[in-house]
Amino acid sequence: MTDNRTTYARLRSRVGQGLREAVLEALERHEAQEAAAHNAVTPSTLALLASDYDSATTDRSRAQIAVGVAEGISLAEAGTIRRAAKAIELGMSGLISRAAADGMTPTDIARELGATPSYVRRILREAPAAPTVKTRRAAAE
Repeated sequence: MTDNRTTYARLRSRVGQGLREAVLEALERHEAQEAAAHNAVTPSTLALLASDYDSATTDRSRAQIAVGVAEGISLAEAGTIRRAAKAIELGMSGLISRAAADGMTPTDIARELGATPSYVRRILREAPAAPTVKTRRAAAE
């Protein structure tokens, strides 16, 4: 009987310790997520920023959004975002061409990019034609 009590006490102690560790781990994970949500740039915060900026109807409201961004991110984060935006801009021709090849209209592409349809049509006009890949059979014919 004493053996069972000792085993039970040890088991209860291990379970209690495991629960404490799991709760502490969950709290630490939650704190990290909260900190990231308030201090770090994430894809979801960038999407929210883009949505807010897109829905702003005046220069004043866009300026307020810009001030909020400047106060909420570090210089390093701003640099990362700027470099990513430049890389995307350099690849824009390929992105637009691929979307058009997938059947999207210039209007749909423009809406998705927050651009004008004329910008999309200009990019498509200026984009080099995609090279055609010949199969062995087509080359032989």
